[in-house]
Amino acid sequence: MKSRKSAKIPQKRNADATRAKILRAALSEFSEQGLPAASTDAIAERCGVNKRMIYYYFGSKEGLYLAALESVYENLVALEQEIEVEHLEPAAAIEAMINLKIDYYLENPHFVSFLSMENFYRARHLRKSKKLEMFKTPLTDVIARILERGQRSGQFRQDVEPVDFYISMCALCIMYFSNQHSLGVIFEREMTSAANIERRRRTVVEFVLSYLQMPDAMRVRLRRRKLGRHVSLVS
Repeated sequence: MKSRKSAKIPQKRNADATRAKILRAALSEFSEQGLPAASTDAIAERCGVNKRMIYYYFGSKEGLYLAALESVYENLVALEQEIEVEHLEPAAAIEAMINLKIDYYLENPHFVSFLSMENFYRARHLRKSKKLEMFKTPLTDVIARILERGQRSGQFRQDVEPVDFYISMCALCIMYFSNQHSLGVIFEREMTSAANIERRRRTVVEFVLSYLQMPDAMRVRLRRRKLGRHVSLVS
């Protein structure tokens, strides 16, 4: 009996490893080729598995696409669940969340590609996901608490709705990455260079906090920023 149980463990590990390999290959294939042009033959070749295993684990090419789409959302949600900003003062907490978003989009171009594709399909595949409830980002709950703290202290305006604010914050961040190639050509700029990414961070933080903060809090932030620049110049 023990030998049967011990035999099942390596089999499950092998199955999980094979499934993960297929998913990684699918992320690259779909994000580079799009859903119609992507092929299961190419995905199988990328990850070095028999094509039949794709159908065994995912049922179809569309089933594999949905699993890959779910995985990019799952990775983002997992990252958002780990963020610790409750100890920060409200403006600093908002800045940390903006940086998390920009870092994720920069380090995970697959997410940007899949988001663009799925919006093109009007979320036809995402509607079929059984994980939709999970994708209602935990960050909106964190934002609600941060906004409440900022409002209680008189730093933030009172009429901010958390989900609408989250969508606006994401839009300011992701549009830069989803349009980086066309904007880069038009403005002759390397959009993802270190200097330009840093500029984007500062711009988004300034936009968001300028919208959120009451005039007195904004003046305090600007004074601190000027003081910080002065200290860095003389140190």
